[in-house]
Amino acid sequence: MNKILLALIIVFVIIILVGVYLIYYKNPTINQPQSQAQPTDNTISIKNFAFSPGTITIKSGTTVTWLNEDSAPHTIKFATFNSNILNNGATFQFTFNDAGTYDYYCAIHPSMKGKIIVTN
Repeated sequence: MNKILLALIIVFVIIILVGVYLIYYKNPTINQPQSQAQPTDNTISIKNFAFSPGTITIKSGTTVTWLNEDSAPHTIKFATFNSNILNNGATFQFTFNDAGTYDYYCAIHPSMKGKIIVTN
């Protein structure tokens, strides 16, 4: 019985390790280089599992910077793209060239939501 239990534990550990490998090493959105840009006036803080400010209005052509100040990793997920995983202290930048309203959220924590309003 002990050999069967040991074999099951080994199989379970192998499955977990393969899953971690596939998630963290084969996911192209995770392995993108992280931007190390300095925060700007259009910086959105990620803190306490929330985006602050939750809504920001900018002119077209403006670059927005997200700065993760949480101990947990987060992402920025729009309908058309997904940032890499942002660990504590990491930033992500995106330039909004087209007017419109852009809703986004954290793909890891979908209850975290924000909005970018871009005007001409």
